[in-house]
Amino acid sequence: MREARKLGFGVIGCGTAAVPVCAALAASQTTELVVVQDANPDMARDLSERLGVRRADTVEQVLGNAEVEAVYIAVPHQVLAQLAGQALSADKHVLVEKPMAIRLADADALIALAEERRRTLDVFFQMRGIDPYAQARALVQAGALGAIIGVRLQTLIDKRLDYWQVGYAGRSTQPWRAKKAQAGGGVVLMNTSHALDAVQHITGLDVVSVTAEVATLVADVEVEDTAAATLRFSNGAVGSLFAGAHIAGAERAERTELYGTRGQIQLPDPYGDGAPAVFLREPWGELAAGLWHTLPRMSTDVYATAVEAFAHTVRLDLSTTVGARNARQTLATVLAIYQSAAERQTIQVPVRKVTHV
Repeated sequence: MREARKLGFGVIGCGTAAVPVCAALAASQTTELVVVQDANPDMARDLSERLGVRRADTVEQVLGNAEVEAVYIAVPHQVLAQLAGQALSADKHVLVEKPMAIRLADADALIALAEERRRTLDVFFQMRGIDPYAQARALVQAGALGAIIGVRLQTLIDKRLDYWQVGYAGRSTQPWRAKKAQAGGGVVLMNTSHALDAVQHITGLDVVSVTAEVATLVADVEVEDTAAATLRFSNGAVGSLFAGAHIAGAERAERTELYGTRGQIQLPDPYGDGAPAVFLREPWGELAAGLWHTLPRMSTDVYATAVEAFAHTVRLDLSTTVGARNARQTLATVLAIYQSAAERQTIQVPVRKVTHV
């Protein structure tokens, strides 16, 4: 049987976020990393030499390459939507880093363009592919926890102060993360948005209203480094959120807990090696009632999982925007948190319903 042709990828943006994704694209049996490009030629050269792929000087060269069927975009937040729009207009499938856009209008325009061009548009929220979150989704969707009545989200990180200028790996040359107009937000948008997206993916629930406070208490930046919020979900459940970018002693402690009428599940830090813990009022399969169970955790390459799932969708010609629509709702929640803090009132989140898959 003839071997399926690999999906050719071009990459726009060679910063910290792009490094593991490009490695996954190059190693995959379903994708081929064709060319990389960055506004900083040194970063593009570094990644092209590291992975042994071609380097383009301009975005136009990437989009004009006939071998490139799909584009992965990892650039500062304020230009994500612009470049994603260019790629869609060039009839490329697009996998864009979160948050896809920093304005809802731009996110909606991208979704509409992808649907018009019949191209797949998805947003890289890597927690969707982490094994504990897949286990939680299976239990919740099957009804093991009953109806979800509560959610608790915790993002505790102790970032170096120079993170805002150079990023985690020091690859950035522009301090865009520290500027509100360029980043769109701080710890909530950059970090907690992953957990918000994961909760939506696991439960199928949208946040419909928020009451929040945000503050910049440690870093000398224009965006928030500390935030707290109360959330109301589409089924009536309530939730709490706390996020801190400079929490002493917390190298990284991101945690999500889901409470249901029949049980609860505690999800570990997605970047650690912990396993989910579940407690059920009634037995479920091999899980006995009235006891805490630690679920076995499988090692998952979230980057490989994400790129292969995207390639599979393209090859099946699904031309879907479901992932982008869900990411749009995450963005709407984050922006509502910022609006609530600014106006000191509860904000209704504009919900654009979509079938969760």
